[in-house]
Amino acid sequence: MAGSRLLVGAGYMLKLPAIDLAEVGAGGGSICRLDEGGAPKVGPRSAGADPGPVCYGRGGVQPTITDCNLVLGYLDPAGLVGGALKLDRDAAAAAIARDLAGPLGLPVEEAAYGMLRLAAATMMRAIRAVSVERGRDPRKFALLAFGGNGPLFAAGIARELGIERVLVPPLPGVFSAFGLLVADTEHHASRSLRARLDAVDPARIDAVLQALAEAGSAQLSRDGFAPGRQSFRRSAQARYLGQSSEIDVPLPDGPVSPARIAALFGAQHEQIYGFRAPPEEPVELIGLSGMARGLPERPRLPDRIPPIAAVVPSARLAWFPGDGWIDTPVVDRAGLGSTTRDGPFIVQEYDATCLVPRGASARLDEFGNVVMNVGAGAQGR
Repeated sequence: MAGSRLLVGAGYMLKLPAIDLAEVGAGGGSICRLDEGGAPKVGPRSAGADPGPVCYGRGGVQPTITDCNLVLGYLDPAGLVGGALKLDRDAAAAAIARDLAGPLGLPVEEAAYGMLRLAAATMMRAIRAVSVERGRDPRKFALLAFGGNGPLFAAGIARELGIERVLVPPLPGVFSAFGLLVADTEHHASRSLRARLDAVDPARIDAVLQALAEAGSAQLSRDGFAPGRQSFRRSAQARYLGQSSEIDVPLPDGPVSPARIAALFGAQHEQIYGFRAPPEEPVELIGLSGMARGLPERPRLPDRIPPIAAVVPSARLAWFPGDGWIDTPVVDRAGLGSTTRDGPFIVQEYDATCLVPRGASARLDEFGNVVMNVGAGAQGR
């Protein structure tokens, strides 16, 4: 995992295969504090699950992101996970007043909201690290928000990045664990092959790619996948001669010539960095990779995961910038339905809470996702 230059403490540069993630220390347990100079900071220190945020009542004393969300009315004070985990709003407000609002000379609500904005800025840097810094315009994508905390921040982050649509999948609070259970079988392998593309023997490239495909196929066969239920994806790692790092270049199926790899590399380099060198600039091949995927006989997921009905309050007071405290409707996912509903309102579930601010709208699609249209008019969170 190569951390972004914008993310302090985002890992170490390792020449090892890894899942491509940009991590952010701004979860619900992240501690909100003032540093030695009086500047507000969120994370990377965390209260964790034990003792957890102040509002858990388990001994936590420093305010966290969860405490800020609770004080602003975004979380149900009756408790999380269907009320099994009770929350102490007064204790959270007292901690924010003591450690943040008082020293900053702000009302508790403004101090809490400012910390949420700071956490959102950290998340946005991570999104830019895997989009803008790789030559991809985030405005052309939808934002997938999951986890217990992600849907609370999604609308504000999307608006800041110019993203119009947010998707909150079913079971968002256990989305990662659920994904592990239903993920396809994959095997990844790579081989070093360092050579200039204008001088390498094409047969060497074909031989390595063929060997990777055969090794992947053999492994999938041992896993019980017949040849008709196997797929393969290849890529090359290349750089301009003299560069210190390479980029991954997806390769098409079938025979691929060194000249074709060089052309694909140039296009990828231009997408990421905004330019490509003249055609006579040597391109150096560093290695080749292959991914073999086993295709299940039947889909691992149903076409639609029915929304789970939950007992939620009809409304609660929530604080929004510019509006202050307003009586905000609350619905469960099943109650949202397929008819578009305008914000502000809150979608409350057993495992997550989604905030739909003023200027945004949301509905359920045919797959059970909450589809939020943020639009240009959505204000802040």
